[in-house]
Amino acid sequence: MTARTLATGLIVSFLGCGPALAGLVWSDEFNGSAIDPGIWTYDVGGGGFGNGQFEYDTARHENSYVTNGNLVIEARRENYLGNSFTSARMLTQGRFAFKYGTLEARIKLPNTANGLWPAFWMMGNNTGGIPWPACGELDIVEMGSKAGIEQGLQQRKMNCAIHYSDAGGAHGMFAAWTNAPADLSLDYHLYKMSWTPTTISFYLDDVPFGSWDITADYLSEFHQPFFPILNIAIGGYDPSYTGVYSPAAVTATFPARMYVDWIRLYDNPYTEVYLGDAAAETGNFGVYTETTPVNHSLSYQTGTEPGFEYGTNAALYIWNNMTPATPPAPSEGSTCWSFDIAGGGWFGMGVLVPNFRNMKNYSDGYLHFDVKTTGAASIKVGIKSSRGGEFWLPLGTDQTSEFGFARDGQWHALKIPLNRFANTDFRTIHQMFMIAGDPPASALNLSIDNVWWEPSVARPTPSGGNFGVFTETASHKTAGEFGLGVQGDFFIWEHTLVAGPQNPYEGSQSISLQSAPGQTWFGAAFTPNTKFNLTAFNNPNGKLRFAMKTSSGVTFMVGLKSGNMDGVGQKWINFQAGSDPYGFVRDGQWHTVEVPVSDLCPEVDFTEVSQLFQVLGSSGPISSIELDDIYFAGGRAFQTNVVSAAILEGVGLYWPTLVGTNYTMQWTSDLATNAAWSTLIGPVVGDGTTHCLFDPIGATSRRLYRILQSP
Repeated sequence: MTARTLATGLIVSFLGCGPALAGLVWSDEFNGSAIDPGIWTYDVGGGGFGNGQFEYDTARHENSYVTNGNLVIEARRENYLGNSFTSARMLTQGRFAFKYGTLEARIKLPNTANGLWPAFWMMGNNTGGIPWPACGELDIVEMGSKAGIEQGLQQRKMNCAIHYSDAGGAHGMFAAWTNAPADLSLDYHLYKMSWTPTTISFYLDDVPFGSWDITADYLSEFHQPFFPILNIAIGGYDPSYTGVYSPAAVTATFPARMYVDWIRLYDNPYTEVYLGDAAAETGNFGVYTETTPVNHSLSYQTGTEPGFEYGTNAALYIWNNMTPATPPAPSEGSTCWSFDIAGGGWFGMGVLVPNFRNMKNYSDGYLHFDVKTTGAASIKVGIKSSRGGEFWLPLGTDQTSEFGFARDGQWHALKIPLNRFANTDFRTIHQMFMIAGDPPASALNLSIDNVWWEPSVARPTPSGGNFGVFTETASHKTAGEFGLGVQGDFFIWEHTLVAGPQNPYEGSQSISLQSAPGQTWFGAAFTPNTKFNLTAFNNPNGKLRFAMKTSSGVTFMVGLKSGNMDGVGQKWINFQAGSDPYGFVRDGQWHTVEVPVSDLCPEVDFTEVSQLFQVLGSSGPISSIELDDIYFAGGRAFQTNVVSAAILEGVGLYWPTLVGTNYTMQWTSDLATNAAWSTLIGPVVGDGTTHCLFDPIGATSRRLYRILQSP
């Protein structure tokens, strides 16, 4: 298959002085009911990932799931967002990585004939921060090659490979091929890589077939942590691996499935394991500040130092048309960033951390910075992650605009909700702060100071009724409502839609839209500044309800989104003329749509809903669509079930908590109708971790427990 410091993380080292018996130090056995989001994430998209692949890789349950103790990656032949196939590309960057050790997996590969390209492989942990191949790539197994097809060994011929940046900075590669003694799609086989500071070796069923010395200076990329990847690709550009260069030439049988029984890491005397969550930053985090109290902050180098791309420092890079200027009096401390910008050219700069920081505890927090200028140029601020991409938000040209500030040459403090940075993986942030702008009409000076991240605040947690997203009916918001314009807003994506005439279903307002001139796609969403915890609605009675009308024949989708990564935590419901779901009719009249929350699972994580309602079309412009009375129905009141415990000398009680939510632990000795409950502890404010409590009751006591939860 086919990217600048070392990703901070809990480093578990296994160091010895001589030969040692390898021990299991990490694994995913896939014995649960679902894929663990604390270990795996996804590359989502249909752009080909550098190989011209034909599939759209998704995070949908249809393309990856756990069943019968196996992870299953399933490729399908289906039209999806402009691609002819779907599949999945799963990886652990920001969650799990390691340096040195033996990684192996028990896998049953799919029948690849012809056009499928399954792989178990790895990338250097700083990929995204520095470009491929300088980040390094390790291919443990690939199958479905053009050579295999030509030699009549389609299901037996496989290869391993390492990709690197050679001494001259060009792409270098070593590869080894082997012909398996049996068809690899008929049964499970063991695929293994052994990695030490001197050698990387590859095995099929414990038989070695490729090994390379990695002690050369230009192979430094193989002395940093790497993370695993599992995927099924389909076809590619001419020339590429499969020799199948058009969707029509793919003859493989679908659905095609790759089964992974387990993946395990064994240590050697040099092994280091990197667990992303253990390295998650907490407290105020300083990007560029002197007086703001922070828990941790960046240290800067120029970015040209040897080994910078594998270290823990940051660098300020000027991309274009920003010349360092004599700084004015700073907004705080003793210095600030200041730049002269010439007229007529775009400008931009960014704070690069080549080995990402895990900022998962900030996705509902705020980015703070001070800024001053007299220029009227358009300016935008962004952040970028190694997975999930980047996102920019415009800074208004005056103080009346969202995130705007007066262009009066005075310092102004801005506070931007981080949840608004969509398409971002907060576990792998490597551009902590970016500023850019379109060509200004005339020269200007731009100064920046006091840049820092504030941790997440408590998420709103409606419960016990109906929660209104966009409704004027009182009974549809008994559990509260989204504060439009206060808690967030309704945003049209890329100016693809314009307002149309309103004819409300209820109340005095609706959302009436039509495609902007010249647009061939459209999209919009209710996006809160802080994600909502809607777990109260994730129950058998929970429903997403809305009214909608259109007479357009264009295909579109309605969706719900959790988290911040593009396509991950996302569920789309397809509306296609002639087969519209939930009884919807395209007759230009209002129709109510009721979507069971179960239809939005398991993709959507209801603890972190980041877009409360979405609409998207990619098949052409829409003449009109009108939406109204959007709400979630059937929210339960929070109270855990009563549980009992075996009593000896006490009982240990454990429960997962949500940030900012209050918990009270109570007990009773019986469950009579009017049972008296006594408080054991509480209220306890949740912090997103699992809390534990030991109740040292006597051996003859009998207690039943419950946990009360409230927003």
